[in-house]
Amino acid sequence: MSWNRQCCAKPSASWRSRGSRMACCRSLTEVVREITPRIRRARRIRLQSDWRHEPMLNTIATTLVPVAFVIYLGYRAGSHNAFARTDRALLTRLVLTWLLPPLLLAGILQTPRADLTDYRIPLLFVVGLMVPYLTVLLGCRFVLRYDLRTSALRASLLAFPDMVFMGIPILGQLFGPSSLYPILIANLVPSLLIVPLTTVLLEVGSERQQRAGARAFFKTVAKALREPRVWVPFIGIVLVLLDLRIPEFVISSLKLVGSATTGISLFVAGLIIAEERVELTRAVAVDVLIKNLVHPAAMLAAVLAFGVNGVLAREAILLAALPSAVITTMFAEEHGILESESSTTILATRVLAFATIPIMIAATHHLADL
Repeated sequence: MSWNRQCCAKPSASWRSRGSRMACCRSLTEVVREITPRIRRARRIRLQSDWRHEPMLNTIATTLVPVAFVIYLGYRAGSHNAFARTDRALLTRLVLTWLLPPLLLAGILQTPRADLTDYRIPLLFVVGLMVPYLTVLLGCRFVLRYDLRTSALRASLLAFPDMVFMGIPILGQLFGPSSLYPILIANLVPSLLIVPLTTVLLEVGSERQQRAGARAFFKTVAKALREPRVWVPFIGIVLVLLDLRIPEFVISSLKLVGSATTGISLFVAGLIIAEERVELTRAVAVDVLIKNLVHPAAMLAAVLAFGVNGVLAREAILLAALPSAVITTMFAEEHGILESESSTTILATRVLAFATIPIMIAATHHLADL
């Protein structure tokens, strides 16, 4: 870039000459010609950036605003005592026993066969859920010196995400029916490992005999295996592995029944929030930060360790970022420990999730391209 500095200095006699004026004008013209393409290029980059971020913001809004609306609707219904606790129990049973299994089966039947044969998926969720569970359990028991029951309950609270009532609506909106297979595999870990192990530790911690705790463990595992949401999806896995063609009307029928899962699940979550006893403490604040931020980071470490990428990596991290599962509150009420703290943590993790989940969605967006 050429620039005649004399043009900016104090006018002299030479400035009055026509030749000097023309030289200065040519210098200004060259500057304008050189700067103009740069301005246009910067504007084009800014517009491209805006267009790149607009779909992401739209995805986050489309995913979370309906979720927040239905939860708020359930909360208002619970606040006005429109549903009793028995009604909530019936709705929960309706979802878990009759609506969720067909939805899971439909999702499995639409899952590519190659995804079902990838051993890394179940191993990823075993490590990503059980390692945080055992870390919190051992840390509370031997570092913080909590009793066994409190340690087990807090481990369940911080390592057991609410994959049914929150995972299906959010991941379903983001990734469609294919997200149901990771949810199914991830949900088997709490069903077959976390819940039975927590049950036996609570039994042992209540000063009952070790033998009684073992019976409780095997009884819980047997009960979990009898649940339709556990064994029905395995029918779909077998059909997909056998490469059998399923008629479209069968899948449509299953989806018609299962489509009610999302709305009712979120409505029940709102009813539960309306009944929680809120008592904010320092321990609750630490629990919420661990569940909403540290647990997804631990799952990210597992994703990198197993070399998982693409959409599955995003799904795993977002599943870990979900709020704490409601079943922990049931454990607390049954054994009379951490009732207020567990209820407050359940509520607080849901409130904070509306800030952390959009961050996780945006932060993991690049993983889908790997």
